Amino acid sequence: MQAFELTARTGSFKAAAEVLHVTASAISHRIGGLERTFGTRLFERGPRGVVLAPAGRLLASSTGRAFGDLSRAIARQGGGSQRLRVSAVPIFASHWLLPRLGQFLGQHPGIEVRVEASMRMADMEAGLVDVALRYGDGNFPGVHAERVMDLAAVPVGAPALARRLRLRTAADLVRAPQVRVSPFGASWVEWAKGAGLDPDAFERRGRHSVQVDAMGAALRAAAHGLGVTLAFEPMIESEIAARTLVRLGPAVPMRGQIWFVCRLQDRSLPAIRALRRWMLAEIAGRKSS
Repeated sequence: MQAFELTARTGSFKAAAEVLHVTASAISHRIGGLERTFGTRLFERGPRGVVLAPAGRLLASSTGRAFGDLSRAIARQGGGSQRLRVSAVPIFASHWLLPRLGQFLGQHPGIEVRVEASMRMADMEAGLVDVALRYGDGNFPGVHAERVMDLAAVPVGAPALARRLRLRTAADLVRAPQVRVSPFGASWVEWAKGAGLDPDAFERRGRHSVQVDAMGAALRAAAHGLGVTLAFEPMIESEIAARTLVRLGPAVPMRGQIWFVCRLQDRSLPAIRALRRWMLAEIAGRKSS
């Protein structure tokens, strides 16, 4: 069952095998034994890994909750290593959390952190994650949600592109090709309204755009000179410091924020409280610097 739970959470026999210090073949044999016991397929095998079959999803809702409850019961005893499973919006995971996570681990050597970068809202009730760091308006029913970071949209582009197109003011951006994130991402119409510019002109300019499915990809495309993109501050600090991207207009506050989400009954767990305190201190430190 532990092999099944790990595979369900990671989507990989290999990843589950690394955690249990066995071979991927051993994990496959254990899953095969479960499937023979239940008389049904639990996973669909594919070239990119495994995904839960309908029967597997039903079983995972129980095993995830059971192993999650066990981990939390151990954590409440306050002894030994504590494990935190964190699900985060990909751009927040790659551009804010992971670059700083070493500081948290240094301050809390008894806490093991596993980070899953995903846009989907994890099933917290099933116990597959302990903390979710989500983008939105805070409307997450049935869980505890605390706003931890406000976001602003700012247009960025490669320095060479800015020089070539003579992008000296925010109004000049209407002449630049755009890199847009679909279906998520900041809206050029909302940004133009907030910047006091003509939103229709920026919407029409969207016909001359490159579409990508993630903000990280949009930042890379912009750095390679494919166009200007709207990025979230404060998640572009490394690109700005390295001069791979430059700000090309004002930052406009967004309606969505980053929220710290956990189960209502888990708010007092030491590891979750420690992560929350550290994040709030990091974000407050950046605001004051």
